[in-house]
Amino acid sequence: MKGYLTVFLAMSLSILTGFILMLIGGVIKNAGKVRLECALDTSMNAVLSEYNITLFERYGLLYIDASYLGRKPAISNVEERLNFYLEENTEGALGGKNTPWGKLWIDHVTVSSFETAAADMGTSMRNQAVCYVEDTGISGEERDAFTQMEEIKTLDQGNPMQEWSELMEQLAGMELPLVLNEKGIWEEVPLSNPADWVFELLGSDILYLSGIELQDINPAHISLENYISHRQIINANAYERKDRKEAETFITYLFDRMSYLGNSLLMCQLEYLVMGKDSDLENSISVAERLMKWRFAENLSRALTDGDLRTQAIAAAEELQAVQMKDAFREPVVESILYACAFLESIGDIKTIYSGGKIPVRKMEHQMAVDHVLKGNIYKTDDRDGLNFGQYLACMLLLTEEKTLNLRAMDIMEMDIRYKDGNENFSLDWCIERYEVTVKAKAGPGISYFLRRKYGYF
Repeated sequence: MKGYLTVFLAMSLSILTGFILMLIGGVIKNAGKVRLECALDTSMNAVLSEYNITLFERYGLLYIDASYLGRKPAISNVEERLNFYLEENTEGALGGKNTPWGKLWIDHVTVSSFETAAADMGTSMRNQAVCYVEDTGISGEERDAFTQMEEIKTLDQGNPMQEWSELMEQLAGMELPLVLNEKGIWEEVPLSNPADWVFELLGSDILYLSGIELQDINPAHISLENYISHRQIINANAYERKDRKEAETFITYLFDRMSYLGNSLLMCQLEYLVMGKDSDLENSISVAERLMKWRFAENLSRALTDGDLRTQAIAAAEELQAVQMKDAFREPVVESILYACAFLESIGDIKTIYSGGKIPVRKMEHQMAVDHVLKGNIYKTDDRDGLNFGQYLACMLLLTEEKTLNLRAMDIMEMDIRYKDGNENFSLDWCIERYEVTVKAKAGPGISYFLRRKYGYF
C-alpha cells in the first residue's frame, strides 16, 4: 500500500512541477510582453515630445518634423529615433539587476503608416488651428464682419466694370449727328461725354488712384514652386479622421497668427492667402481691385436708384450738343455719368478704408454728385460705422475655397519656418501628427513578440 502511495505522490509531484513550470514560463513570456508594451508606449511618447518647437511657438501647432532640423525628411529618421528610445527602454533601462526574467532585444521597428499636416489637403492643420483658437479663447474684430457675408456675396457676384465697359462701347458704336460747318462740309458733332475721363481711369492702379503709399511693400517675387500649394504634395492620406473645419474660427486663427508685417519672404501674408500671387505688391493690388469691385457694385446700386442724382445727370447730358441733336444719346449718356459718379465714390471709399477708416457694406447715404464728374474731382469719403480694411479682408478669406486657403496658409508657414536657421528642409507634408508602429522583439530562444501601436497629438 505504501508503495502505491509513493508512486502516486511521485507522479503527482512531477505533473504538478511541470504545471508550475508551464505557468512560470507563461508568466515570464507575458511579463516580457508587458515590459515591451510599456517600453513602446514610453518611446512613442518620447518621439512625440520632439515636436518642431519653432512651428509650435510661431503657430501653436504640434507636429514631428521628419527632417529633424536640417536632414532630408524621411520616415526612416522617425524610425531611427523610435528605435533609439526603444533600446534605451529595454536593453538599456532593463539590463543587469533590472532583468530578473531575462532580456529584451528589439529585432525590427517599422512606422507602418502616418498622417501629416497635409492630410486631406491641410485639414489636419486646420483642425489643430481651430482647436488652438478655442483653447486660447482668441476673438478678434474680424468676426464682426461675418454677419455681412450675404451682402458681400451679392456684391462679389456682380461685374459693374464690365457692364460699364459694355455701355461705353455702345456709345462709341452709335453714329454721331452731323452738322454743316462754315466751309459747307458735313462733320460729326463730338459727344464730349463728361464720364469719359473717369472711364479712362478704369484700368489704372487702384492703389495709385487712391494715393496709397507703396514704398514699404517689398516688390520682389518669390518662387512659389518651392511651397506646398505649388509642388507635388506627398503624405496627404487621411485615415478615419473627424476633423473640425469651422471657417470663421479658422479665419480668426489666421488673423491672430499672420496679420502682421514681419521677417518673412512675404510681408502681406493675409493678402497672399486671398490672392495667391508671388509678390506682396501683386497681392496688395489684387486685394485693392477686389475691394474696389465691391464698393463700385454697391455705390452703383445707389447711383442708379437715386432720383436726385439722376436728375443731375440728365441736366448734364442735355447740355451736350450731340444729345440735343440726337435724343438716342440721352439715356446711355445719363447712365454713363451715373457709373462715373459711383466710380469716383468708390475711389473715395478705398482712400478711407486704406487710411484706417470704416465704410459700411451698404451705405445709408453717400457723397456722389455729378459736379465731381464735371469738375474732375477725386475725393475721400467720410469715415463712418462699417467695416475696416481687415474686416473686408476677412470676408475675402471666408469666400476663398477651403482647401485652397489651407494650402496657402501652409505656404506661409513653410516660408516662416524655413526663414529660421536649421529649418531649410522643413516641409509640412513631412510633419507628422499621428503614426502607427509595428515592433518585433525577442526575449530568448523561442520567445518573440509582435506589437502594433498608434499614437498622435490629436
